[in-house]
Amino acid sequence: MRTYILLLMLAASITASAQSVGRKLENKANESIDKVIDKIDIGNLFSKKKKNKSGKQAEKLDPKAVGDKINDNQTIENGGIVQQAESTGTSSPKEKSGKYVTYYQDIMMGDQKNTKFGQFFVPSSGKCVDIETAKDMQKDVAMVLFNGYGGALILTFPANAKESDLSSSYDEIDMFKESEGGMESWEQENINSGQLYKGSMSDAAFDKLVDANNWKSFNAAYANNMDGMYATYTNPNIGVYNIKFSNSLRALMRIKNVVPKSGKGGSIKFDIIVERK
Repeated sequence: MRTYILLLMLAASITASAQSVGRKLENKANESIDKVIDKIDIGNLFSKKKKNKSGKQAEKLDPKAVGDKINDNQTIENGGIVQQAESTGTSSPKEKSGKYVTYYQDIMMGDQKNTKFGQFFVPSSGKCVDIETAKDMQKDVAMVLFNGYGGALILTFPANAKESDLSSSYDEIDMFKESEGGMESWEQENINSGQLYKGSMSDAAFDKLVDANNWKSFNAAYANNMDGMYATYTNPNIGVYNIKFSNSLRALMRIKNVVPKSGKGGSIKFDIIVERK
């Protein structure tokens, strides 16, 4: 019996010693963990992550990489500015000479009987405006579309409009009348002239030029599409036109659809690559 009691006392002593050693080891481990945690700056760790993220976004919005300024309604992707809902176009990077090109897509231009689409094209914005708006921005208006003698559509330039329609119908069109605030009332130095020529460029070649998105490709394509004589007006047809504005800048216009006459007026639909500097 006495031996049994001694064995129980020995077992209890061993258990107590093991628990004491375990507590000491646990305390040592906790102290080591606390020291490591104290060396970590949690707030600084997260602030660095935020700085890196915001810095990456700012790098993408570098306006020096493209020809135009970045507006609130535009985003930047490789190759230039990409238009959103109300954008004015897609611009290429600038060359060392300062020249670049801007591409506008699916522009609708109407004749004087069309109440939905404007008759005057403004290259700086890629928009077609009506006579009231055009009067307030005369220097910016580069081309005009109207329905002339015999109901034929005429695409020309403001200063060349009268010579493009030799019939008396010109004087009967309100958008030209001085009394109606038409072009006859504009300051002569504000009225732009120009020249155009319909070449043989294919849709595939034009699309390739759009994808290239640079002035050098535009310059070469313009020369390749110019194998005839310029004119000051045309009865628009589907195809690619070389256009030279009076400020010496040029454009390649691809007319995609022509509605010569309808109850709502005539119209054309086109894409255009405009040279800028």
